[in-house]
Amino acid sequence: MGVFKEEKEFKRVIFNVEVSIAERLEQAKERSRTLGRKLDVDTAVDKALEKFLKKAEKKLEEVEEEQEKKQGKKLKLAEDCTAEQEPDAGSDTDGPAQ
Repeated sequence: MGVFKEEKEFKRVIFNVEVSIAERLEQAKERSRTLGRKLDVDTAVDKALEKFLKKAEKKLEEVEEEQEKKQGKKLKLAEDCTAEQEPDAGSDTDGPAQ
């Protein structure tokens, strides 16, 4: 058992939540206070956000990879088009010989 509390760094963030959820949370806080207790909302929010962020980061990586593949295809198509438009190095491009 530790003697000292581990200090963590926190950052205050404001979220919009549905009114019904906010009201239920306030009621639960009041009920817990009347019982001489305190709800550990911070830990619950941290866990939920961690779970959400894992999913979001994974999805963002997938989307970024898809975009990189699309950009690679576009670049290849553009290179192919410019290669087709460029004249051959050995051909005469000044027009017909006189």
